[in-house]
Amino acid sequence: MPFEKLAEIILKRSKLIVVIWIVLLICAVPLAMKAGSVLDYDTNNMAGPDAESIEGAKVMGEYFHQSDSQMEYAVLLVAGFDTLAGKMNALGLYVAIDAQIGGYVDEQGVPKISQFLMYGIFTAEHDENEGVLIYAVMYSQQMIDEDLVIEDTPVFRDFIDGIISAGGITGVTTYVSGAPAISYDIEMTASGDMSKIDVFSILMILILVGLFFRSFVTSAMPPMTIGAAFGIVLCLMFVVGSIIDIIYMTEMMLLVSMLGAGCDYCIFILARYREERVHGADHELAVRRAVTWAGESITTSGLAVMIGFGAMSICSFSMISSMGVVLAMGIVVALLAALTLITSILMILGERLFWPTKMESLREGGKARRGWHGKMSSMGHRYFTRSVNASIKYAGVIIAAAVLFTIPAAYIMMTSPTSYDMVGAMSAGEGMEGLGELEKYSNGGMIMPNYSIFETTEPLGTAVEFMPGTFGHLYWNLADPDIRNHLEKLSTLSSKLSEDDNAGEVWGIYVWMLMAEKAALETPRGGMSDHNYTIAVYEKAASELPDSLKKQMLDGDVLNEIILGYEASAGVDAKYDEPALAAVVDYILNYVLATSIGGEKGVTGTPFDLTHVKFTVVTKDEAMSDRSMGTIEFMDRTMTEFAAENPDIIANTWLTGSAVVMYEISELVSSEFLKVELLAVALIFVLLFFVMKSYVTPIRSILTILMSVVWTVAVTHLIFGNLLGEGVMWMIPIILIVVCLGLGMDYDILLTTRIKENAVHRGMNNDDAIRYAVTRSGSVITICGLIMGGAFGTLMLSSTIMLQEFGFALSFAIIIDALLVRTYIVPAAMHLLGDWNWKGPKFLHKIGAGPPE
Repeated sequence: MPFEKLAEIILKRSKLIVVIWIVLLICAVPLAMKAGSVLDYDTNNMAGPDAESIEGAKVMGEYFHQSDSQMEYAVLLVAGFDTLAGKMNALGLYVAIDAQIGGYVDEQGVPKISQFLMYGIFTAEHDENEGVLIYAVMYSQQMIDEDLVIEDTPVFRDFIDGIISAGGITGVTTYVSGAPAISYDIEMTASGDMSKIDVFSILMILILVGLFFRSFVTSAMPPMTIGAAFGIVLCLMFVVGSIIDIIYMTEMMLLVSMLGAGCDYCIFILARYREERVHGADHELAVRRAVTWAGESITTSGLAVMIGFGAMSICSFSMISSMGVVLAMGIVVALLAALTLITSILMILGERLFWPTKMESLREGGKARRGWHGKMSSMGHRYFTRSVNASIKYAGVIIAAAVLFTIPAAYIMMTSPTSYDMVGAMSAGEGMEGLGELEKYSNGGMIMPNYSIFETTEPLGTAVEFMPGTFGHLYWNLADPDIRNHLEKLSTLSSKLSEDDNAGEVWGIYVWMLMAEKAALETPRGGMSDHNYTIAVYEKAASELPDSLKKQMLDGDVLNEIILGYEASAGVDAKYDEPALAAVVDYILNYVLATSIGGEKGVTGTPFDLTHVKFTVVTKDEAMSDRSMGTIEFMDRTMTEFAAENPDIIANTWLTGSAVVMYEISELVSSEFLKVELLAVALIFVLLFFVMKSYVTPIRSILTILMSVVWTVAVTHLIFGNLLGEGVMWMIPIILIVVCLGLGMDYDILLTTRIKENAVHRGMNNDDAIRYAVTRSGSVITICGLIMGGAFGTLMLSSTIMLQEFGFALSFAIIIDALLVRTYIVPAAMHLLGDWNWKGPKFLHKIGAGPPE
């Protein structure tokens, strides 16, 4: 048997093995310390590069003005007020910042900010002196190229605080928000969470293991062993992270899964050694049996966990696939550490590893047996004896009760709504607080709009970007009747998209000449001059624009500036039907403000064709709410229908935006995860089939795990969705199934392999084998369940909802599995199955047959 050979190596080469681990750890430390640098905090990077939403984002960056990385890295300054004085101070803040923004420079004296704009003011319906004022801060291309925008967030916050303090500005509460600030807050929150989780996880393990083994030396060994393994895995994660994107929460999940599962493996080895020594085996024989029998159990268990995590790697969603790769890698190294490192240390130190407890004191009549440890051991032995006897006596009732409880739980799991608010679930801090303030007074999706992008079959017009001292121009090809028809049809798409009841604002393309002609019919000329009449007509035309564009064109005095600038350049009064003037308005409105038209730009100052159209939809509800997901479905359906009805106009389509990325990811994962789950179930079945040499036991194991998963998802929905009102993230139920198939299988395998050892190798009948296994391993499985469940439970200390939900769900699943399912339901099921537990192919039973030492 391979584990007998491994035991022989441990007995002969234990010191060499310890040295190899030390050398590996020393070599790993430099790269392990850099592991944090490869973690990704941006939800938009979680989809694969071939996703439609990601391709759409690339098209925006390539063809549309200010839709490139500058917009992606825009910082939003939210200034809240609730009095008239506060409102005036918020408006005055613009002047104060604008006066000093030029002095906001890097170490070389180069300005960091390229533009500082007043985006808009939004007030409460019941009080115009309560609301927020939004400023957009555009970073320089150099800051973007050097990837410095996110890490500049705290510096910019200090800069704003300094201006407010120096100017004595009161009645205004400011928040630096936007994608870079939120990403920074996620990173800082994750770092703070990690420090809390580290401390509580290790402290909990030290206490529980110390109490179980009655030794503080023993309590330190599992976390130290797994700590060494964790350092090596961080080095490997750094290497992997240079190839694929790894989401930041992977590191926390890695830590708790390695501490939970890895410490379980170490404890099972140590507990088996102690058991053998207490029952009279000498040191070497105890090590041999611990490696041989406990080694087989933890290897089978570890392989099941690796399968569960590894199956996630086939998902196209990079957050899940990379997490699966890294977590599987962590279990591999943790298992190797439990099989070789802690066994070698055990071989070298022997009973000294359990100091101050001596093995003689644990034997019948020994000193430890007469103290609190003996009382607790006796109490545990009595409990597991009674539980296994009850499981066998009332097996049918227990199984029936489990099935009856599972049915309503399954209904809750299948019918409860899930949340798509990935950003809100992953982040906390000033950025999200500012977003919350903004959503009180304006459309909830303003910061994260959705975009429908079309590539046209032929150019709709041409544009020339502005240069110093000149205007930009946009000329529609209105002389071409086909193009004019195309523009009219495209213009109707804005009203179609507005039909969704959650569409707060829709920006499309605006042919200013046609809008001005219509407005002129509704605007009496009277005795107005050309200048005044043009202003009147243009203001009438602008009043038909969406609110935010209307504010910028009218309240921002953009129209007046365009008209006055044109008149100064032309030397005559403006006329509303002058094509050159309309071309300037079209350029500002469509190309600069709404960014609804674009094309492949050439050399600045030379004309380029307009081949791409963009429709922007800002939702009323928060961008990633369930209702907003429905809006995205409506946009997708409307866009697809329009393209199908107008093949002469539309060549290609894309739907994009941060919320669309999440929508596409959820659709992708939902469609793929059935394959992931089936793969995990199939591989775990094959593993258990060969290890247990049984047709039935693998099926029973998988069904009991899935039952505990159903209970867990239902309880998670009831607590977080119904009680706390947070909503369960869409990915948690589907990931939980795969993760628990691996991690939850730990205790099933540890118990079932012990029953198999008793029934197949020691010749006990089925019920006696079950009784012996439960009474001997029940306490070990319980302490392991508490450790792993507690390790995952520390994720609930996180400031982010997603990790809190993950922590609760995984902790509840592990603990309920260890304390209830393995203690009562599995013994009951195995009693009812009887000899069917071990019926399998004869050729497998011939392999490795024979009694143990």
